[in-house]
Order: sequence, then C-alpha cells, then structure tokens
Amino acid sequence: MGPRAGSLGQLVSGGASSAGAAASRATAGRDIAGQVVLRALNLALGVGVTLLLVRALGTEGFGRWSVLLAVIGFVSYFGSLGLAQVAVERAAADPDRAPHWFGALVTLRLALIGPVTLLSLVVCLLIADDAAMRVSAAFVCATLPLAVLSSLAVVFQLQVRNVVVTAIEVGNGILWAAAVVVIALLDGGLVAMAAAFLGVATITNTAYVVLALRASPVQFRNSRPLWPDLLRRGLPVGIGGLLTLGYGYVDQVIVFELAGPRDAGLYGAVYRIYERIQFLPAAIMTTLFPLFVAARDTDPDRVRRLLQTTIDYLLLTSLPALAITLAGPEPITDLLFGSDFEDAAPALPLLMATFVVVSLGYLSGYLIVAYGLQRKFVLIAVGALVFNVATNLALVPSYGFMAAAWLTLATEILVMSLSMWIVSSAMGLAPTGAHLGRIVVAAVATGLAAWGLKEAGLPTIVWTAAASVLYALLVVALGVVKPAELRGLVRRGEA
Repeated sequence: MGPRAGSLGQLVSGGASSAGAAASRATAGRDIAGQVVLRALNLALGVGVTLLLVRALGTEGFGRWSVLLAVIGFVSYFGSLGLAQVAVERAAADPDRAPHWFGALVTLRLALIGPVTLLSLVVCLLIADDAAMRVSAAFVCATLPLAVLSSLAVVFQLQVRNVVVTAIEVGNGILWAAAVVVIALLDGGLVAMAAAFLGVATITNTAYVVLALRASPVQFRNSRPLWPDLLRRGLPVGIGGLLTLGYGYVDQVIVFELAGPRDAGLYGAVYRIYERIQFLPAAIMTTLFPLFVAARDTDPDRVRRLLQTTIDYLLLTSLPALAITLAGPEPITDLLFGSDFEDAAPALPLLMATFVVVSLGYLSGYLIVAYGLQRKFVLIAVGALVFNVATNLALVPSYGFMAAAWLTLATEILVMSLSMWIVSSAMGLAPTGAHLGRIVVAAVATGLAAWGLKEAGLPTIVWTAAASVLYALLVVALGVVKPAELRGLVRRGEA
C-alpha cells in the first residue's frame, strides 16, 4: 500500500521548490489558521451588519439592496474573467517573471473595467423600481473601478501570506459595520448605505495597493505583451466563472422580479450567510493552490496525498454547518434576523447543504485551472446556467424563494459532480479523503446532539455553541485532527 494521506503540514513541507510552494510547514499552517480566525471575525461582523441592514431597510428595502449586490457581483465579473487565478498559476510556474504577471493582471483589468461599469449601471437602472434604488445603483457601480486595485492580492497568495488579505477584509468589515451602525442610528436609508459602501471600498482598495507594492515589485510597464497569454488561459476560466456566477446571482434577480421584494429580502438574508461562510474553503484553497501547481508535474504521490487531505479539510469545515442548521433552522433564523424573517428558515439548511457541495467545488474549480480543463468546464457551466434559469422561471412564480433555494442546491450538485469527474480523469485519481467516515460520524453526532439540546429547551445560542464545541472535540477524539497538528499551527518558531 502507498503512504497514507499526511497532515497539512507534511504536505506543504515536502519537495516543493517554487516561490509559492516553498512555504514551510509553519508558514502554510499559520496562513490557513490565521485566515480562518480573521475570516471568522469577519463572518461575525458580516452577520451583525446584515442584521442591522435588515432592521434599517426593512424586508423590501433589504430585498432591493440584495438585488443590487447580486447584479454587481454578476456583471462585474466581465472585468475580472478569472484572470487572477491564471496570474497566480503563471507566477507560481514562472516565479522570475512574477512581477510582470502581476502588472499584466492589473493593467488588463483596468482596460476592461470601463465598459463593465457602464453595463452594470445600465442593468441596475433597468431593474430598479424606485428613485432611491436608482441613486444607490450609481454609488454601488462606482466601486467597480476601485475593485481592480484589489487584484494585487495575488502578491500575497503567491507568498502564502493570504492572512494579509484577510486582515484587510476584516478592516473593511469593521469600517462597513461602523458606517451601517451610524446610518441606522440616524435613520438613513438605502442611498446613505450605498454612499457609505463606496467610501469604505475606496479605503480598502487603497490599502491593497499600498501593502502589495511594499511586499513585492510589480512591473506595470511593458506588461501588455502578456495580455494575450492571460486572456487565452483566463477567458475559458472567466466564461465558466461567469456562467457559475450567473446561476448563483440570477436566481435572486428572478425572485425579485417574479416573487416580489419581500421574497427577495427573505432569500437574500439567508443567502448572505451562505456567501459569508465560503471563507472556509476559500482560505484552504488559496493557500494550497500554488502547492498543487508546484507538485503537478513532478510529484504525483504528493498530489494524491494533497488531494485526499484537502477533501478531508473541506468536508471537515462544511458538514457541521449543515448538521447544526438541520437541527433547528427556525430558531437560528430568528436569532440572526428577527421574527420578521422566520419565513426564510426552511431555506437555511438547503443553502448549508449547498455550502457542502460548493466547498468541494472550490477544489475542482482550482484544479480545472491547474490542469488546463477550462474549455470543458465552460460546457458544464453553460448547461448548468440554462438548467437553473429555465427551472427558476418555471417554478419561482408558484413556489417563491424556496424554489430558488432548491434549484441552487440541484445546480451546484450538477456542476460539482461533472467538474470533479473531468478533474479526476485528468489526474488519474479518485476524489476521496482519508477520514471521510469519521468526519461524517462526527457531523451526524453533532446534529443529533444539537437537536436534543434544542428540544430540551436550551436557548438557541447555547445549544448551537455547545454543538460546535462537541464537534471540535469529536474530530480530535476520532483522530481526524491531531492535537500535535493543532499545536503546529500556532507554533511560531518552527520553520
């Protein structure tokens, strides 16, 4: 038998030589741990801000806000087209020219963003149903040119210093939370929120530029010759990502148009939680992607072990969310958003099930880039978009936002399954983990315990916290996570 899947530390310290993959065990471990801690703080801020927004804007106002963000999130992708992933892959494979790839990424995105901003504004104005929503659309669209500056975050990804990016995101979260609190206290509305959103984006993206240029040289001049290579590699990724975003965001627009602002507000509230917790697979994959690239052509055994351990970590961090929300979606929704949003409760566990699928989708998505499978993925994404839009148009008028939630889950299962199939075929490896059975046992036991504590009458915050602690103890007791590995994540002197 071959060697078992190793710990994360063993994988990142074995045999890598490129700039992105040469990180020591302590560096990569602390990078993921730091991201998780800071992103968890950002999640808490985000939930608090969402709660304040809900109360300040009301159900219908929050529905309008959610739809504006959905439109911006979708249309703005025309200005990024998955180029950042390709730039990291190129820089990891060709570290001597990394500054040139960084510069090409920024200048190419600057060339694309003008028409994209105009298109976003036109779409938002067409959807807007009142004057306040139209003014707010102008403020929100003005953030798009600023967002180009954040593409320099790839500097920290290549250096396995993603914790810096996460710290900037936390700073953004703190500023946005402060702005929302002030506006809510002053009884400000949608327009005030949108203006504050633009102000916070300006500060945050300036921070990206200053810190990235201090961390690494970036060659802006003479970067245009690299544009064709970036576009050639990135366009299939971008089209696939655009189609993926399409079925992720278009359903919110369909709900707004066909079921009304109230349904859009209910769905938007729980959807925001689903979006926020994706920091977990994002933290794992942004750190490990350069390691996959470095080992891809030289160390197939390490790739196999890295694949197994990554699947374990992705399920380890996603299954407890599903288990706990299944135990009591109504009290959790009431705790987060208040009694006005209780009708959104049935969608919460559906979106947490989607989160489990999407976590694995992060892995297949990054590996599609690593193994050059972008063109095949475009076909998958086209089929998924057609399926999602057609079924939403057919079912949302009768079943409202719940139809959108079910169809989001169905679409993500379709995309992840087909994507993992083409990736596994290219790698010659089965997508399996080393500890899947034990992770599932821990999650099921956690869900049952959470349900029991809820039925016993404990306050929601108590039984959810107790279930979370129980899950952490179970994964250690079952040997999924070893105490020595946890100690390694916080040991700063080891390299």
